[in-house]
Amino acid sequence: MKPDLYAFSHLRPDTNRARGYTGRYASWYSSGVSEPQEDNTTDTHSNAHWIASSQEAKNNPVYALRLIDNHTPYQSAIVKLRESYRYLSRYTTRKMEAVCSGWELLDDEDKNQEAFNYSLRTNDANGYQASLRAASEKLEKYIEPMTEDEIQALIQRTGDFMRRNNPHSPESIAERQRQEEEEKRKVEEERERQRQAFRW
Repeated sequence: MKPDLYAFSHLRPDTNRARGYTGRYASWYSSGVSEPQEDNTTDTHSNAHWIASSQEAKNNPVYALRLIDNHTPYQSAIVKLRESYRYLSRYTTRKMEAVCSGWELLDDEDKNQEAFNYSLRTNDANGYQASLRAASEKLEKYIEPMTEDEIQALIQRTGDFMRRNNPHSPESIAERQRQEEEEKRKVEEERERQRQAFRW
């Protein structure tokens, strides 16, 4: 595998290395869209649930399933998913070994890129996209229903968000009035300062 220096990953180490359907540098989309997930896990859900519901698993579903099957702790699994290039299914790997000369000489990133490009050229004859869809669907089965506490927390977060962004809420009106009063106070202070300076 090439040193990370060549991939410029040292410039942004928090970027997820799993590559998407759009090619080698598509991870900017998922890392830009998704916010860091809080570690608010409790014993109410299984290890598989926390892995399957993570953004890292969505970016690298084949590897996520393998980690779930190996009973990898979710904290360790998230780190591995974040640091790994997108895994290919066994079918895709066998197909690419048969059709791509020098396949065994490619590093993980180039294998993923070559499999993606071959999939585009041949209407997914290597099963690249089909395997990712199948793996993502299987991951969904590991996601457990929300608990009552999680539902209440979601309602609370949604309510807080709505209150913060509703211009007609009492909190927003009070905040605007406070800002207006602060501006008036600053204007009056500046006028008084200029008045005093003019007298001297």
